[in-house]
Amino acid sequence: MYLEYHGWINIEYWEYAMLFFYLVVIYMYFARRKNLMVKKRPEYRYLLWGLYAKLLGGVAFSLIYFYYYGGGDTIGYFSCTLAMSKLFMKSPVDFFKVLFGPGTAEMRQYFDTETGWPYLYVLTDAHQWTVVRLVSPLTILSFNSYIITTVMVAGLTYAGIWRLYVTLYRYFPSLHLELAVAVLFMPSCILWGSAILKDSFTFTSFCWFIYAVDRLFFVRKDQVSATVAFALSSLVMLAIKPYIFMAIFPTSLLWVMYKRLAAIRNALVKYILLPVGFFAMIALSFVVLDALGDSLGKFSLDSALETVVITQTDLKRSEEYGHNYFDVGELDASWGSVLSKFPVALNAALFRPYLVECHNFTMVMSGLENLWLLILFIRVLWMTRVVHLVTCITKNPLVLTCISFTVVFGFITGITTPNFGALVRFKIPLLPMFVAGMYIIRFLMTERHQRLVQGRKFRYEDYRNGEPGSLAARNVIHLEEQRRKGR
Repeated sequence: MYLEYHGWINIEYWEYAMLFFYLVVIYMYFARRKNLMVKKRPEYRYLLWGLYAKLLGGVAFSLIYFYYYGGGDTIGYFSCTLAMSKLFMKSPVDFFKVLFGPGTAEMRQYFDTETGWPYLYVLTDAHQWTVVRLVSPLTILSFNSYIITTVMVAGLTYAGIWRLYVTLYRYFPSLHLELAVAVLFMPSCILWGSAILKDSFTFTSFCWFIYAVDRLFFVRKDQVSATVAFALSSLVMLAIKPYIFMAIFPTSLLWVMYKRLAAIRNALVKYILLPVGFFAMIALSFVVLDALGDSLGKFSLDSALETVVITQTDLKRSEEYGHNYFDVGELDASWGSVLSKFPVALNAALFRPYLVECHNFTMVMSGLENLWLLILFIRVLWMTRVVHLVTCITKNPLVLTCISFTVVFGFITGITTPNFGALVRFKIPLLPMFVAGMYIIRFLMTERHQRLVQGRKFRYEDYRNGEPGSLAARNVIHLEEQRRKGR
């Protein structure tokens, strides 16, 4: 089967043979890493299983979109990287000029019939062209193979996803399997986060960002590498999907400030600083997001309202998208109108498409996943009787961060993405945070029940830095001891 994208693209037989070689190389790297670490870091037992899932997701996505759908964004991106790869073979100097140059129509002058031309709509769209910049070196290394390039993207982006798992595990090691499910094995994350798409790079950047914040402000080790990870992950999110950064930046500030305020022992000082810290966080978020106005583009604070209304109108066009969309209702260009759709938008981001709204294989998979998410959420509501749900969220910084990001990002995604096909891709950063938050709440409620049955007192504050005995909790004790010695 051939697909025509400025020339013919095919998956040749040699690619499957070469794919085995690349898979072995990727496996050997991660297997060596696991063998070195698993004896002192038990969480590494899941390293290879998560890798297998990621690689399988990449291969499955490639075959589905190549043979079943016969194209899509992923093939479009690859065709652009193919032109870049051929340009590299013809003129490495011109290749680097285009790679690091501005994404403008003038860059097409470096291409010809021998190399093929990148799509103009990709070349002139800064967000899409960033994907081509990142993938082009991999296409060269894969000898212009679509399926091998996809596998290399899956292996490369797995590093960030693993860092997120390690970060959450540090706080609640008893939930090693549950957190592995939340971060490593969610079907939507495996499928949509392992291909030549924007989502693969923004998802792994999001995971790197969480890891970097934890290392910089709480672990306080590897400061240089954590700073680099923080900067690069922020740049990738801003370059490809700035609204992800818009959601994670204020929630990470909330995480940092909450931990700082919670560590204060004087109750009077704490309750005086709490509102001050809250308003300072909001002010700082607005200042930073406003300063990034040009980088945020249509998602800047000045343009966000207009973007919501336009996007709603565009993605609901039945002649282009069929009937694969949901309607949040009439919107006008006012924040009151947009915020009134909060429940509908958040519900859609978390639990839709419902199974009865799915009409093809990938949508059915998403429908089953959403049904499981809904069941998990209802079970947590039942365990907490809602009252304890609020307490669990407000008393634990990590849970507060997970749920805050879920709510903020879920609303942004739901209100701007009424098309189900796009929604299941765009929402993948919230899935590990939401599921991890639910599992941690369930863990806290189980601990509370067991202690009360035993006639022992339960304090949410005891789990503020993670479960007692965890690496995170021990790190806090160690830092406090260093402070006392420093005095």
